[in-house]
Amino acid sequence: MSVLGSNGKWTAGEAVRPYLGLRVGDAVPVEGSSAAIFDRGESAWYALICRPQQERHAESWLSARGVYAFHPVTSRRTRVRGRLREYERRYLPGYVFARFDGIPIPHRVLTSPFLTGALCRSDGQWGVLGPKRLAALHEMRARDLRQEDERQELKRRAAAARRVRAGDRAMFRAGPFEGMSCEVVEIDAAGGVKVRFDLFGRENFVTTTGEALVGFPRNSAS
Repeated sequence: MSVLGSNGKWTAGEAVRPYLGLRVGDAVPVEGSSAAIFDRGESAWYALICRPQQERHAESWLSARGVYAFHPVTSRRTRVRGRLREYERRYLPGYVFARFDGIPIPHRVLTSPFLTGALCRSDGQWGVLGPKRLAALHEMRARDLRQEDERQELKRRAAAARRVRAGDRAMFRAGPFEGMSCEVVEIDAAGGVKVRFDLFGRENFVTTTGEALVGFPRNSAS
């Protein structure tokens, strides 16, 4: 779909104006989707600039025209008023990274109601992203996911550790000491539980997790 301005030239602003009121769930016309938005050439990655909160729409628009695109996000879960909600956090809001199987045709790409431009070189031409930059983006997401997993593990261990207190009697529920009783000595900030127990007539200390223990009722004999 091409749009001519009052001066007889194509303008991106007039092309996107009918779409500025779009909301999630609205249907979007796809007239002109058969028009190629890239010429023959080597495949390459580009960083495209999109309108706020329109990353997913931009990806779908590109996908319908044979271009793979993504924007790096990670999922988060939070509890609001007792209800678990999942949301996405964008690493680089306003950008989608697109792989064209050829040379993009800028004026056709920018007929998208969701895209406004691309990162350019000093000469104004669209800049091709090197594999190292893309790998760094993926590693950023992988690192964030690992950190989130570690945070969730610490929360889980801390919650389990709160089920016992220093001085409590407990029993190992699994592992090589399964069924043996022990005494909780201390609980560290990471949720580790240090316990003391007798083995072959000798006093031993190990650090385990609250999930590995079953606490005896307080003030009861082991």
